[in-house]
Amino acid sequence: MDTTFTLDQLSALTDLPLRTIRYYIQLGLVDRHEGDRKHARYTQKHLDQVLQVRAMADQGMPLERIKQLINGITTPPPLPKTAGDISVISKVFIAPGVELHLEPQIAGLSPEKLRLFVRSVLTTWEEINASE
Repeated sequence: MDTTFTLDQLSALTDLPLRTIRYYIQLGLVDRHEGDRKHARYTQKHLDQVLQVRAMADQGMPLERIKQLINGITTPPPLPKTAGDISVISKVFIAPGVELHLEPQIAGLSPEKLRLFVRSVLTTWEEINASE
C-alpha cells in the first residue's frame, strides 16, 4: 500500500505552513488532495510537488513563473515595460569593454543554469582571444 499523509504531516515533512500548502493547491501548483475533504490524504506525488515548488521559490522564482514551468511553458511571455517598472539585471564583467547584462528570472535561468551560461561565455571569450 502506498504511503499517504495528512495535511499536517505534509506540512511537517516540507517545513511549510499549512496555509502555504493550501495556497499552492489553490494556485494549481500542487494537485488537490485525494478523498473527501474530511478525510483528505496526500501521496508521495503531492510531497514531491510541494518540495519542487518550495525549491524553486527558495531560489527566488515567482510563483507565477513556477506555474508556467510546471505547465510546460519554458519561455516566459514578454512583459511590456512601462515607465516606473523595476527589473533586476545581473551584470557580468567579461573583459574591459565587454559586459553581459541578463535578467535571469525573465530568461528562466536558475542560479545553476546562470553560472553554467556565464562559464561558457567566459570560456568562449578566452578561446577567441587565445586564437589571436
